[in-house]
Amino acid sequence: AVVSTQSTGGDTLMVYFSDNGANNPDEHYTSNLPLQGYKYQLWEGGVRTPAFLYSENKDILVRRGRTACYVHIVDWFNTLVNISGGWEEFSNNSGQAPPDSLDSIDQTSYLLMGETDECPRREIMLHIDPVLRVAGYIKEDLKILFGDQSQGMKSKTCDDTIYFPLDDGCVDWDYVELYNITADISETTDLSDQFPEVVAAMKGAIVLYAAEQQPLQCMCPTVDGSYPNSDVPFYLPFDFSDGFITTPLNGTWVPSAYWL
Repeated sequence: AVVSTQSTGGDTLMVYFSDNGANNPDEHYTSNLPLQGYKYQLWEGGVRTPAFLYSENKDILVRRGRTACYVHIVDWFNTLVNISGGWEEFSNNSGQAPPDSLDSIDQTSYLLMGETDECPRREIMLHIDPVLRVAGYIKEDLKILFGDQSQGMKSKTCDDTIYFPLDDGCVDWDYVELYNITADISETTDLSDQFPEVVAAMKGAIVLYAAEQQPLQCMCPTVDGSYPNSDVPFYLPFDFSDGFITTPLNGTWVPSAYWL
């Protein structure tokens, strides 16, 4: 699409990013090279995506050029709230109190203002999937993957299971890959046998994080166009039902505000 300079003047900040890598090249005319993998997988081809910022107002976007720092998609929430007035203005306009805690990291000082060269985000919990029994976690230069990463998301469904707990048995720990994704962007050299202590520490971080999460739900109430459906048999801890986001409580579906 062509965006005129008139429409992007003033206080406009354009943010371009993607939620995942391209689809399987065997099914579509796509490529994630030199990255390994594709959408629905935790190799870099499935999770590392291009992004850019643009603004004609240099007071909004001071930093120019490239960055090698991690920016998770959730970071845009806290960052955009900050540059559009902050949480106090959010509360005044929405009538809602700011959340007590967020996984979202405010990237304003680094990514927009260039006030620091220290990367705000040092780690990313990529995914924990008890259906496919895979998980992925990045810390600094290292990335660990557990479970069979060659599976696609549609290779398994919940069947008749009501939920999958996120516990120590929710991931296949026997499959393990460890990469330095700074030096080895294509994930060709598995380092897991060389650094068993790193594998153990990063596994521990995944187990600890999973223990704090709600179980992965199956057979969620849903509305047309939402998940789960026959095309995307992937089940979330919440879904939209009757216009509300709902979560399970002993088999009863209640508004998600109950958990806040």
